[in-house]
Amino acid sequence: MPENCDVLIVGGGPAGLAAGEAAAKQGVRTLILERQHEIGYPIHTSGGTWVSDMQALNIPRALYHPINKVVFVSPQREVPLSYLPAVACVVDVRGLYQHLAARAIAAGASLRVRHTVEQTLLEDGRVCGVTAKNHAGERISQRSAVTVDASGFSRHVGVRTGMGKAFHRYGFGAEYDMYAPYYPQDELYLIMGSRFAPRGYAWAFPHGDGRVRLGVGVIHPDCDDDARIYLDSIIRDVPQLTEKFKDASPIEFHTGLFPSEGPFERFSRDGLLLAGDAGGHGSTLVGEGIRFAIYSGQMAGSVAAEAVKAGNTSAAFLGRFTKNGIMHLT
Repeated sequence: MPENCDVLIVGGGPAGLAAGEAAAKQGVRTLILERQHEIGYPIHTSGGTWVSDMQALNIPRALYHPINKVVFVSPQREVPLSYLPAVACVVDVRGLYQHLAARAIAAGASLRVRHTVEQTLLEDGRVCGVTAKNHAGERISQRSAVTVDASGFSRHVGVRTGMGKAFHRYGFGAEYDMYAPYYPQDELYLIMGSRFAPRGYAWAFPHGDGRVRLGVGVIHPDCDDDARIYLDSIIRDVPQLTEKFKDASPIEFHTGLFPSEGPFERFSRDGLLLAGDAGGHGSTLVGEGIRFAIYSGQMAGSVAAEAVKAGNTSAAFLGRFTKNGIMHLT
């Protein structure tokens, strides 16, 4: 027998969790499905964002690491910029996502991990839920008045319902999360140049307690290279970093994909909204997506709940969640 909810959210990343909190706060039955066994794992982002946004979103100070100095490095020059107070920060990715999950649950949403969405349910062209497989291999049908696709780069529901094709232009990033005892924890590096990251850039993002995320991102199909082949050369070939990474060793390895085509013209069809990376919500200039994901998730969850309460889940009503509403954040 199918199960029912008012708002179904596919994906337990920042967009999905923010949507879950926003919808549940309006008193509608809200369910979030996440395919991984843990919220915030695996990590697919370097976690760079802005202090002002973390404050506006009521993120606890313990979950982000302020940066006072940003250094831009190219083969020809180095440009250091200092900020007091700090304007940039690096988040504790796993901690942030689990905080957002706790907020959604506290608001009344239900969260199920280890649930993989397989198919989309349609009735007369309207999205009315999904089928999913749980950790025991059991298949369930989950019906809903509104579905929010917050499945990230895969945009699982959107692709299967004709809201767009798989992303053609995208950033591919690879990074080490390292323990680097000599790295200054208030300095962030952005490294440009085809020698280090063709059609992209490299980074060193400290996030406290001697930890630094050292990564490389390249844009496909502008560049066919695998970002991972450049990763080990950054410490060796960027003189500004050599001493700072003395005696450093990686503790984790992360990869991630980021859509680089900009936001869709529309994010809704009957019974469906797209939020976060699934809707192309993010900065294509620097590959930054966390704050956009949270803001767009909040908007999507609010609009979905309003649609349920109004008894109108048409594309026109859900279209209140617009491109203009997202892009004012840039």
